Amino acid sequence: MCEEKKEWLREIGAAEFPEPVKYIYSFPEYRGAFNLSERYIDETPLEELKAQYLKNKAMAEDMVRSGTMTGGFHLNVVHP
Repeated sequence: MCEEKKEWLREIGAAEFPEPVKYIYSFPEYRGAFNLSERYIDETPLEELKAQYLKNKAMAEDMVRSGTMTGGFHLNVVHP
């Protein structure tokens, strides 16, 4: 990537992911997404992935139900 693009990304406050995102999911009416890295998927037992998903779902549903979702899009990176 050219330096001009890197500079522009710094100027707008863009953050680089520490590793590639492999999967992304969201929930109905939730203005956000949960991003999963390939390493996280590979290194995390399935039961732990399922438990984290249920926690994220409960949090997202609570935010939608309570109306606390103000502003823009919420980005949630899930990793160890």
